[in-house]
Amino acid sequence: MAVNAHQADRLKYLLSVAMKKLFIWAISLISFVVVAGVFIWFVNPLDIRDRVLVNQIVKMRVAPERLNNPKNPRDYGMNYSDVNIVTADNVRLSAWEIKSPQLSDVTVIVNHPLTTTRYGSEKGLDGVSVEFLPMIKHLHEANYNIIMYDHRGQGDSEGGIGSKSIGTEAPVGAGVTEWQDVSASLRYVLDHSEFSDDEIIFLSQCMGANATFLAWKKEPELFDNPQIKGLIANQPTLSYQMTDRFIRKKTGLDLVDKVLAKQKKDFGFGFAKALEYVPSLTVPVLYAQVEKDVYTFNQETGKNDIVDIMAATPTENDIVWIGPNQDISFGNGKRFDAYQFFNSNPEPILEFITKHTD
Repeated sequence: MAVNAHQADRLKYLLSVAMKKLFIWAISLISFVVVAGVFIWFVNPLDIRDRVLVNQIVKMRVAPERLNNPKNPRDYGMNYSDVNIVTADNVRLSAWEIKSPQLSDVTVIVNHPLTTTRYGSEKGLDGVSVEFLPMIKHLHEANYNIIMYDHRGQGDSEGGIGSKSIGTEAPVGAGVTEWQDVSASLRYVLDHSEFSDDEIIFLSQCMGANATFLAWKKEPELFDNPQIKGLIANQPTLSYQMTDRFIRKKTGLDLVDKVLAKQKKDFGFGFAKALEYVPSLTVPVLYAQVEKDVYTFNQETGKNDIVDIMAATPTENDIVWIGPNQDISFGNGKRFDAYQFFNSNPEPILEFITKHTD
């Protein structure tokens, strides 16, 4: 049936009214959501905002995004083997074994920070990506054997929880659970058919450094081994203080105690406590740190937290300060600058290894 002009005008009118009502409804809904969001954020009724954020932060700590390894040592001209390291709690760690170009009697065991893999992280932190293989290339050219592995729940290793788990479930502990990975890597070298008599240097980074400290405390009989000659600790942390600064920087809120309590309740462990672990160390240590890193620099005291870690270290220790105003100007004072520094400035770690190995 044909529609006359009057009916057509009427239809257009009704459609116009409907569209206006739909537009008003959509604006009202958006306004409600915005107002509700603002209300929840600033008023925090029933602690809703804090509970949501705390859950997200704890999840980020114990089940961080699993990153891949987009490159391998062969991309830098190094022959290597894919190997597995199995921990005492039955977590399979994926590792690269890079043998020295010529016969060597020194092995360097390398681990990595949280939110990275043995490769590094293309995503990075605060706009700074990181890749460890250029640093490893320097060690390789200096004729050292190298073992570098993904910590539990990260990269290609087993572990993790829930949908992010592979093989044996094991939460990421930001150092508190990873000490078992460090111990397993040492046992791997000591049991190796070619490396078992080697002198050993640990190159441990951030979370990995805290995990190494704790491994020394947990298994003193294993680490009181004359083959272990030194530890290079790149940016270990006072985890409570760093977590507090990280949360405040990202949210502007004081949530660290709630995060700690929630993590302990749900997973049975808290934050790493470097100051309690480092007194167990028995070898010389070379520290490295971005001095004005916002996550570890104490504005009240005007010093970096690593100064306290060094003071608690009972053995010979020194530090490489990193930043735009240091003797070697590098980076912009951001935390992840430290994980790029030795790619182009390997001399401090090479000199440390040479000094403490025969």
